[in-house]
Amino acid sequence: MSNPAQRSLESVFLTVFGTIGRLYRPVRGLMGAGILSVFMLMTAAVTLVFPVSNWDMLAYTATILEPESADAMDLHTRTYALVKENVPEGQYVTLTEDRPYRIRQAEDPDAFATMLGFYRLKVLYVETARLLAGFTGPVEALRLISLLSTVAIGGVLLVWLARTGTLIYGPVVAALLMLSSFGYAAQLVSPDIYATFFLVLAALLFVDRLDIPAALSLVAAFLVRPDHLAFIGVFFVFAAIYGPGRWTMTACFAACLAIYLWLTRGSDHPGWWIHMWFTHIEYVPTLKGFDPPFSVGTYVEMLVRATVRALMNFTWIAVLFGQVLFFAKCISPEKMEPRPQVLLYAVFASVIAKYFVFPHYETRFYLPYLIIMGMILLVSWHRQQQQEA
Repeated sequence: MSNPAQRSLESVFLTVFGTIGRLYRPVRGLMGAGILSVFMLMTAAVTLVFPVSNWDMLAYTATILEPESADAMDLHTRTYALVKENVPEGQYVTLTEDRPYRIRQAEDPDAFATMLGFYRLKVLYVETARLLAGFTGPVEALRLISLLSTVAIGGVLLVWLARTGTLIYGPVVAALLMLSSFGYAAQLVSPDIYATFFLVLAALLFVDRLDIPAALSLVAAFLVRPDHLAFIGVFFVFAAIYGPGRWTMTACFAACLAIYLWLTRGSDHPGWWIHMWFTHIEYVPTLKGFDPPFSVGTYVEMLVRATVRALMNFTWIAVLFGQVLFFAKCISPEKMEPRPQVLLYAVFASVIAKYFVFPHYETRFYLPYLIIMGMILLVSWHRQQQQEA
């Protein structure tokens, strides 16, 4: 039995909570949009003021400068000088002296040049940076892409919520972004956040029955990060099976596949297996003459390593598990609209497929897929709740 102090405390709490609820209810849509907007602007501000400097920025800076450089030595000298001017002294020491691999890259222009094949394939990312570099500088251009992509993703999510009458869930979307390491992806100099914008935009356009713009957005995402071809391929299969967007997505996949074959044929990308080995087994100092034989045992070792690192240090598996559980417990698939259903199944299947093809362990590689799944589940649950009310 509660005592007077407990009853008084509970009464005060319920009164305050009820008052806040009554004040919040009439403006909850506006408040939801405001909270998400503040979160996105805060993330953009942090991206601008406290950017993260990873080693990849050296390679991307070099790909921007390649057309203007006479040889490997000139490219190496200009790249490292530019990065040194644009990062704090301590970060530059980390980028050049942190481990034997980075020391070798900082000292050996030819070894550094062999690494650029990993980065040249991100055609749209590199070309966008080159365009912006004419107004700013290579390093600033790369950071500007991350900044603008962050703001643009926020705009797409707000439009998605507004068009579906779910602006009240702005705080939920902000929480999803936090759990999905959105802020870290935004701070990095990498194409991930840029590709995320195009993929989330493509998802919204597809759900809104704008198939051709959706396909163009998918092509753009592919040109930013060609590994998204896996998702486009899976998406095309589900669209062909279920019907919505069948021919447009078939043409999109065919176009991306043709572009991929053309890009890889004319580039010096070392190939899937060497890329896997480099990522999961050993950062070899130079790719010249490096050609390890394929091994099933080594591939299984890569999967195990990646899974352990993902479970210990990153969040995407937990977020994905939570979304699957939410779908199983809270969503009636037969009541879902066809397009969100096709997109949801395609996204989930592509995450699994991509992991077995190339087991990335960092959350940033799965960011667009977690966002798309979260938005579809949120809107579907909201509509089913309205139908049952």
